[in-house]
Amino acid sequence: MQYIVIIGAFQAIVALWLLQVREKKATSNYLFMFLLSAIAVHLIIKFVIFNFIPDESIRQQMNTFISICYGPLIYLYTLSKTKKKFSLAKKWFLFIPLFVLMIAYFTVSCVFMVLNRVDQRLLDIYNNFSLYSIFTVNLYYPLKAILISNKNRINNLELSEYDVITRISYCILFMELMVVVSKVLLQIYPEHLQIINVSMRCLAYFILLIICLLIIRKSFSTEVNHLEPIDSNLDHQIDIAKESSVLNTIDYEVKFNDLWLKMDDSVQKEELFRNCDLTLDELALKTSINKYQISEMLNGYKHKPFYRYINEYRIEYFKKMVEKAIEKNENINFLSFAYEAGFKSKSSFNRYFKEIIGKTPSEYYKGLIKEHQKNSFENISEQKFELS
Repeated sequence: MQYIVIIGAFQAIVALWLLQVREKKATSNYLFMFLLSAIAVHLIIKFVIFNFIPDESIRQQMNTFISICYGPLIYLYTLSKTKKKFSLAKKWFLFIPLFVLMIAYFTVSCVFMVLNRVDQRLLDIYNNFSLYSIFTVNLYYPLKAILISNKNRINNLELSEYDVITRISYCILFMELMVVVSKVLLQIYPEHLQIINVSMRCLAYFILLIICLLIIRKSFSTEVNHLEPIDSNLDHQIDIAKESSVLNTIDYEVKFNDLWLKMDDSVQKEELFRNCDLTLDELALKTSINKYQISEMLNGYKHKPFYRYINEYRIEYFKKMVEKAIEKNENINFLSFAYEAGFKSKSSFNRYFKEIIGKTPSEYYKGLIKEHQKNSFENISEQKFELS
């Protein structure tokens, strides 16, 4: 078990360093840094206890308080990626259980140091209180994170963000499932208390190791997706990159041109984009094209993610509806038109409209009205001139 603990602690520290060096210092990245720091501290505490605390009941039974923050951290990370105006300061209360459990942990530890022995009754009280607190918190918040990420999967979340959120959440939930399993096993085999405790703890530490790997993987994938030239004066390297890009485009043109035309034609003619719950899997089913080919076409051939491709069509459909309404002098309801075009929420519509068109919907509408009035005035002027 000590080997798993020290490897996990070292890995968490390495992952923390990588994240700090490679990532932009956005709120979401700080949350992952906090999570990695918590895992590192958790495992280092356990390593110290296993190697320097002689009492077996402390080594095998005393719960570490810091694991209670895993669930809230992945939940806050999910909010930071799905809510436009997310404020970490407004969610400070999520860390109250951590501070309460930290005070309880160090209070109990100090009592044992003063007594120079372990009070089993006090240890049991602390363990029961901490166990149920950690179980409740780490069950509730990862489930909320999964629900929020599923709800925002199409419009607000990139695939890499969705993957890392759901996988880390499932890892935390699996650790809490192990608590239930251990309780059941202890009821059936009470004589194997030590073996069950050691086995479950080893598995829990291994899962923490997996969480660190997921964050490292996310860090590298983010870097690859957002890679830009560092030095603009390196003309030779830039020319090579351009030549490589041209060659890649030619390869993709040969490989995907016909398939792309087939898929894009289906999306336009059948108006598949108007389905607000459209996913990559469903698009693959509707077009009879493998989803991995669609993903490669979008990312490698057209250089745009799935959500951007679909939302561009939704924006064009919305624009046509607005233009027709202006021509017919009809009332315009932006939100109603957005829903009809396939958007699921007002926030995602406004965000993608601004991102794709470069204007807010109201700015775009005002521009259309001015252009329509100008054209109407010119037409009236021409008619008057012809009559005269």
